[in-house]
Amino acid sequence: MNSHVLYLALGTYRVRAAREHVRELAGAGSRVALVVVDAPEWSEALAELSGLAGVEVTRVAPGKGGSPWQAAKRLVADKSGPFAGAGLLIAGDAQALPIAWIAQRRYPATELRLEPSATGAPVPASDLAVITPWYPSPNNPYAGSFVRAATAAVAGHFERVTVFHTEDWSGSASAALNDAIKVTSSRLQERGGLAPVLDTPEGSLVRVPVPLVHRKNYAPWVSAQAEALRRTLPGGEIDAPVVHAHTGIYGGVLASRLARPDARVIVTEHASFLDKVFAQAPARRLYREVLERADAFLCVSARLRDQVAARFPEYAHKLGVVPNVIGFERFAPGPERSPRLLRWLYVGRLAAPKGVTELLEAFALVAAKEPEASLTLVGHGPVESQLRSRAGELGLKDRVRILPPVAPDEVGGIMREHDLLVHASKAETFGMTVVEAVATGLPVLVTRSGGPEESLAGIESRAGALMDISDDPAVIADAYWELRDAAGALDPAGAREVLAERYGSEAVARRLIEVYEGAVPPAPVPDAEADAESADAGIAESGETGAEEAPVVPVRRGEPLGRAVVLALTPAKPRRIVDFVNHLVGQGVEVILVTARSTTQWENLGVSPSVPVYSIEMAEKKLKIPRGERFLVYRAPRAALRRARRLAARNRDAIGPELAVASVQRAHTRVANAFHKKVWSRTYTEVRPQLLSRLVNRQALPELNLDRVDHVFVSDVNSTVTGWKWAKAHPHLKVTTHLDRETYAAE
Repeated sequence: MNSHVLYLALGTYRVRAAREHVRELAGAGSRVALVVVDAPEWSEALAELSGLAGVEVTRVAPGKGGSPWQAAKRLVADKSGPFAGAGLLIAGDAQALPIAWIAQRRYPATELRLEPSATGAPVPASDLAVITPWYPSPNNPYAGSFVRAATAAVAGHFERVTVFHTEDWSGSASAALNDAIKVTSSRLQERGGLAPVLDTPEGSLVRVPVPLVHRKNYAPWVSAQAEALRRTLPGGEIDAPVVHAHTGIYGGVLASRLARPDARVIVTEHASFLDKVFAQAPARRLYREVLERADAFLCVSARLRDQVAARFPEYAHKLGVVPNVIGFERFAPGPERSPRLLRWLYVGRLAAPKGVTELLEAFALVAAKEPEASLTLVGHGPVESQLRSRAGELGLKDRVRILPPVAPDEVGGIMREHDLLVHASKAETFGMTVVEAVATGLPVLVTRSGGPEESLAGIESRAGALMDISDDPAVIADAYWELRDAAGALDPAGAREVLAERYGSEAVARRLIEVYEGAVPPAPVPDAEADAESADAGIAESGETGAEEAPVVPVRRGEPLGRAVVLALTPAKPRRIVDFVNHLVGQGVEVILVTARSTTQWENLGVSPSVPVYSIEMAEKKLKIPRGERFLVYRAPRAALRRARRLAARNRDAIGPELAVASVQRAHTRVANAFHKKVWSRTYTEVRPQLLSRLVNRQALPELNLDRVDHVFVSDVNSTVTGWKWAKAHPHLKVTTHLDRETYAAE
């Protein structure tokens, strides 16, 4: 290890990684100059690291907009500063990359790395390649432990295994720094050799940093991952006959783009956020491409399989269920528990969808009657401070503990110290902690939230009890008292034996190897499948259907109750229109929707499939007036600036010219948006209703047959001219701006 190391971290997203890396460097005897942004998030880590021998800390004050960019550049130029004389420079986060680039240009003898671990080793060819966005790392040692467990389970069947971990380097940055991050990331990725290749018990681990400050939509996010991985690979291709990708929208996309044409591609879906993925059209298209390329598509639960099959029924033959691996050897059964089940435990994220708020309130109800009861919550999350505060208000501070997350190997020890795992989640794709609890002989009390029902199918009364999903804490408390009364009938050893056969390393590895070798994707455990169907019914009854799922609309047979047109050209609240339209359809009304928005948007919002949607969106875009504005204000200047940026980017040894053009691009966007909003939109607003009315009459009216329509509902200001003209031309029409759900009730 180099004797003089400069570690640079100018954001707050990778504080944990910096702390672990600096510890490693100092422990190896290196002298470390740690340069970080002066932010509260660093306080705890710096207090610890400042006490290590050979570690000197320099804080960089953030400037205008909260960015340390300018101050850090001045520090690089200081000939007596920490950058001078460093033999090794480690850029520890995305915000540090532009400064690291400048520093290396100024001090060319300095070696640049992204981690202290040895880099520059070639990416090896392998017999099995695993692609995952989640894997234990210095910044998040608990993420992706289920991926590592699955890889370890099958590693013995292959001579060479390589894991590609695309690790997000996120956080906030000013617009100028964000441009610099993108430019320098591209330059550094081109050079290659920066992604560490590490030796692990599972095989070679290639850590692929993906600097991405803004990450709102899935498609550009995963495209950045694919590009980063492509530049890491020799020849831009994954050299392996079998590729196992985790999660469709991440690993699946990377596998479909980068695997060899002759490779067998297996995808495992774990994600609990598929409704959000499917709500974005570009992400849906990517997901379809993954399903098309995949030879087998595995889900960790029947619930996930059904969700994917419902969206893409044409690929149902590729879908199967192979659960997460649970290393039962790591979860030795604990001592015999008290039948009073007094010591409650929760392990997981402290977030509202996990039901932790209701869990605390339920514990308060039980604690009022049982003075010896206690509750331990292990994890971090957005409601952590709220839980601490509420525990104090309830007078339970001494009986409620909130502990930080622990390493996977330590979970079993904590479980052996408690009497009952309580898991009140609203929805789970699998529920690993439930199986882990049974592995330690810990009774479980869990909601019928999908995954846990499948996991415990057939052994519910032997392992513990299931309870309904509810916002009422009394439901949890009542379920606890019932379980406590029946505690003598529990069979922890028998339940453990059943789950070991379902989810143990050998059992799951056997199924995965069969799929790797060409077997048809396996169906779920029969009992679990039946249980999942009843779970879906229970969820529907409780109203937990998911925000993006279309409501079920009853279909009436025979003559419709009426015929209505809903004019929703540019509604401010389209979801309200969808609810109204679906209500009319449910009453038996034949409804037609006329809009200036895309039909896809209405489909995503869940409008009934029986409703024809006539869109004039493309027709409006072809009008000469808006086309001219878009060309003069946006397209022509952007095309010129893109060309200028390409020319500036030809000099791959400098980033200044490209950043200058990027600054002009940002300025143009601000000016163009201001003109569009304050000048163009105000003018166009005056004439738009008339223009839209003409387009509706030209494009949609011939298809509507208004003589057979009885009601027209006008839902926004841009639809009023159209409604008024129709009312004049068709006196029989009842044209109204009131979205009255009872319009057809009397009829």
